[in-house]
Amino acid sequence: MTKEFSEKPPACDRNDLSFTGRKDDAIGPQGMALAGFIGFFGAWLLTWRLEIKGDWLPVLFFILTALPMVAISVFFNRTHRRLTAGLNESPGTIDWPRCGIKYLGFLGTVTALAFLYWLFPEYRRPYYQPFFDLAVRFLAPLLILALPYIVWVDRRMREPEDGYWQMGLFVLGRWGGVNWKLLGDHALAWGVKGFFLPIMIGGSVKHLVKLHACGLNFSSFEHFYKTGDNFVMSLDIIFATVGYIFTFRILDSHIRSAEPTVLGWAAALFCYLPFSRCLWPVLLTIHGSQGHNAWRYVMSWHPLVYISWGFAILVCHAFFAWATCSFGCRFSNLTNRGIVADGPYRYCKHPAYLAKNLAWWLMSVPFLAYGTWQQSLQATLLLGVTGLVYVLRAYTEERHLKKDPAYRVYCDWIDENGVWSQIKAALRRLGEWGSPPRRAAE
Repeated sequence: MTKEFSEKPPACDRNDLSFTGRKDDAIGPQGMALAGFIGFFGAWLLTWRLEIKGDWLPVLFFILTALPMVAISVFFNRTHRRLTAGLNESPGTIDWPRCGIKYLGFLGTVTALAFLYWLFPEYRRPYYQPFFDLAVRFLAPLLILALPYIVWVDRRMREPEDGYWQMGLFVLGRWGGVNWKLLGDHALAWGVKGFFLPIMIGGSVKHLVKLHACGLNFSSFEHFYKTGDNFVMSLDIIFATVGYIFTFRILDSHIRSAEPTVLGWAAALFCYLPFSRCLWPVLLTIHGSQGHNAWRYVMSWHPLVYISWGFAILVCHAFFAWATCSFGCRFSNLTNRGIVADGPYRYCKHPAYLAKNLAWWLMSVPFLAYGTWQQSLQATLLLGVTGLVYVLRAYTEERHLKKDPAYRVYCDWIDENGVWSQIKAALRRLGEWGSPPRRAAE
């Protein structure tokens, strides 16, 4: 018999399973997300009231959003003491040669990324300029602080010959001692950070500028919708950017593994710049210049329908932003940084993808023939392809995450307690209720 859905999501007593939330945490993942939300809201009020603009606008949002989550992780939940952090509670002696090689590996990694940014013309677009402005401003402090952090972590690591050690050996030309698998995992992990950080920081600036330009305006539903949409989208991308920045063992938010397959990378990268310029204009701009504003034209004939439809879109946006916030400091595409089992993830495995696609259908309303019926059919089929892209992303992500025992525990729980299992159980009970009673066997 299916368990009641009120049962709590799986939080594990075993400290070796990679759940983001533990039963002995002083503050759970949703409390962590709430603390980050309060920090984000405070940053909004502060920068809005003081009219802070320019480079410091996103920096304040990143700091004030991350600071309460980092403090909770270190001082309340003691994430550095978890087995999954890979750190010993008692530090060993400092191995200066090893730390030096790891620092050299860090410098080599940063240099390789800088070379790739210089090499590809894509990164000369204005969209990425905020990332490079911040990178230039904070590069020197990053290089200075990296060494003491490497020393602190190295003294406590149970397996200190990590990816930075392998990269350092590679830079030194000591290739015979390189563990190529660990070096490959290191390259994939930094490939994720290197690809997504410029996108996320550029998007953060774009959304924050819109958020401040809109301000707090509830004079009409049109303004309420713009205010709510700008706020939710800014919240989502700020949390995502914080996740890409704060990949530290002390927070138990380091990258356990990165997606190892070309198919998994392709499914994800098609959804982001620069690849999305080829795909999404074809699939999502489906009624000329109206695109995602199509619902405004279709629903404007009746105020109640217009307001209800717009509010439904905001709910979808808020739901996938909630999914992002539930990761705390751990959000990242193409990686496993701990399994999330609460928040919207207690209802289904991919709530963000579900909410995002539903929002696109509500915004584009391709199934309504306000052009010719052929145009609506084309629009419906093309928008359906976006769903298939996210189905492929979900498939490749699950295939990757199922290598983690914690995710397999989560899958077993969600299969029994998730919303789809509850719907199936309700339909099954409804079918049994309408069936005639069976005769007892003679």
